[in-house]
Amino acid sequence: MSLLFPDTLSIYITTDRVQGVKLVGWGAHPVELRQREVQVQGTDHWQSIEQVVADLVKQTKVQRLRVVLADKLVRYACFPWRSDLRDTEEELALARLNFDAVHGPQASDAWHFGFSNGRLGRTRLSIAFPETLHAMLRNNFGQEQAKVVSVQTAFTAVARAHRAKFGNRGWLVNMEEDRFTVGSWSQDTWNWIFSSYDVLKTPAELVERVRQEVLLSSTSLNANLNLPVFLHSPLLEHLPMENLPGVQFNVLKTSNVKVGPKYAFPLLGGAN
Repeated sequence: MSLLFPDTLSIYITTDRVQGVKLVGWGAHPVELRQREVQVQGTDHWQSIEQVVADLVKQTKVQRLRVVLADKLVRYACFPWRSDLRDTEEELALARLNFDAVHGPQASDAWHFGFSNGRLGRTRLSIAFPETLHAMLRNNFGQEQAKVVSVQTAFTAVARAHRAKFGNRGWLVNMEEDRFTVGSWSQDTWNWIFSSYDVLKTPAELVERVRQEVLLSSTSLNANLNLPVFLHSPLLEHLPMENLPGVQFNVLKTSNVKVGPKYAFPLLGGAN
């Protein structure tokens, strides 16, 4: 352990498991990967996850926790720039109104809201996750020796880890085991984002899913100017990707930890 560079546990949380990568030293080198199964009940306020994280903290003896929430735990929307909104409070109020318009009256009451980083005048992502989950994170999973220093979602974590590869336009696809999330950007601003339940077992199924989104979004494909689509799909990244006319697929491959059947985000080891 270093006082200048305290050990960190980077945690990925979904509804059936918790994965933790221990990071040490100045370069945040990954030295351990641990995984525990959990059973989340709608009324237990995430107690099973809290207990698992408590055990992981004791085993790894870390001082900091970085959390990544699976996309299935999150609701996304695009939040356009509005010059008439004076402060964050007004932005949150509008985000809640938009959420209620989609999910029903007062639906936003049970959700915590935040925004992705963005420059003045640019559209950002509006991100919501359950208020009970936010309360657990704010309470550091009930831990005294380890503190939560950052919270990201799976989609935003992938975007952050690979942002140096992105150009001035394109799509980012994050494929978890049963969740398909895709967002479009141009000129440093988000255009739209969509997330849904999907189980895609082959590269052909993933390519077909992207083709459907191209049609639904009314995106015009040009064989002379391919649409860059960046794919993060750890369970399929080792298989050959099929072609889609007018699309240039870029597979975002992971590193550091061997891919396994329950593998999710080893790329987060050292990515922060």
